[in-house]
Amino acid sequence: MSIQRYLHICIGIVMMGTMGADMYCVKGQPQRILLDTDVDTDDLFALLYLLKLNRSEFDLQAITINTNAWTDAGHAVNQVYDVLYMMGRDDIAVGVGGEGAILEDGTIIQNVGGYLPIIEQGNGTAGYCRYRQAIPVGPGGRLDIDTNYGFRKSFLPQGRRKYSPLRQPTAQQVMIDKISAGPITVLIIGAHTNFAIFLMNNPHLKKNIEHIYVMGGGVRSKNPTGCCPRKAISACQTRQCGNRGNLFTAYTYNPYAEFNMFGDPFAAYQVIHSGIPVTLIPLDATNTIPITREFFDAFEKNQHTYDAQYCFMSLKMARDTWFDDQFYTSYFMWDSFTIGIATSIMRNGKPQNGENEFAEMEYMNITVITSNKPYQISDGSNPFFDGLKVPKFNLKRNGVHSGHVQTGIRDPFCLVKNGKGRCKVSTCLLFVANEKYVFSSFASPR
Repeated sequence: MSIQRYLHICIGIVMMGTMGADMYCVKGQPQRILLDTDVDTDDLFALLYLLKLNRSEFDLQAITINTNAWTDAGHAVNQVYDVLYMMGRDDIAVGVGGEGAILEDGTIIQNVGGYLPIIEQGNGTAGYCRYRQAIPVGPGGRLDIDTNYGFRKSFLPQGRRKYSPLRQPTAQQVMIDKISAGPITVLIIGAHTNFAIFLMNNPHLKKNIEHIYVMGGGVRSKNPTGCCPRKAISACQTRQCGNRGNLFTAYTYNPYAEFNMFGDPFAAYQVIHSGIPVTLIPLDATNTIPITREFFDAFEKNQHTYDAQYCFMSLKMARDTWFDDQFYTSYFMWDSFTIGIATSIMRNGKPQNGENEFAEMEYMNITVITSNKPYQISDGSNPFFDGLKVPKFNLKRNGVHSGHVQTGIRDPFCLVKNGKGRCKVSTCLLFVANEKYVFSSFASPR
């Protein structure tokens, strides 16, 4: 299998400004969009940005929710329903979960829930959560994000739609319905589990997917957080400073991984190598646009709409509960920047060259590292191979997926004495002879 794919990588330096933007109507049919999200706080900003766009240009058709990262199914669905009700968009389909399975031989049974990364999928909806361990559970983590710190019920208007485990449309059902209906653009701002399963089980529908935009990964990124000031006292210790990734909970074991890719590396690999044009907005881009104190103060003085008030309330709580005292240099416009770039490219009608008003683009060879060398080992860490006569999905025994797979955020394999971790679940550059280079980008200010 070739590890080359056509891919846009955007590395942006330009701040998007506020939650809204001036829109320009275009003739013809609006561009249909499907959003796959893990409903973290910054995802809410991205969703509201998307909902504020002119529907004659961009028509958000559906939202599917990734449930193996920052939020749990019921809470995430209810928050999305309430946001849609506030914005007058109860017409948008919302899909989550499902009771399907992936059998040992790789057979994908209809309506796989996406509650677990693909490597852990089996006959049930409960299992080992090797990657989700990176998500904090308590303060500032999953339990707080589930309810948006209680703001969802205390602030958002409540519509008729509620999460119903027995009646809730599943992520796979919604994807099949909307993608089979005609050409559509897919935006992924969480882990890739839902969409990867869709692609693996419905290859005949790939033709309807015009483009995929992804927030995730780090290509040549250097984390600006956790750095000591130049004139710092000797007691200051650097943390993530200079790392490619942003796992603030596990950087000593894996300094390369970014949360969305780490949530399901094998799924991200399937999406990147799907054959569908992909534009990637990695940490290289988003690390350049932190929420500064100046932005925060300006936003506080400009809450003129109900949705702006909800955004600011959520942002302020994120700041007040941040894991360290460096919020203004470590909280970035990850997902809303992605939506801005994606819709700008779509408006310009030239996805092949990535022309947009926020960042510059270039072609690059990209892959996703899903396992660690040496390949073709059997150490109990890799369910795709360990104990199976035939590897799951007919994967190659000496291929890129056959090495050690990180078993958790404290995997002893990943720890290097007196050094940074060696586990690599990340996006990386690849240069392979006699292969066509992939589309990617580097940014300069506009």
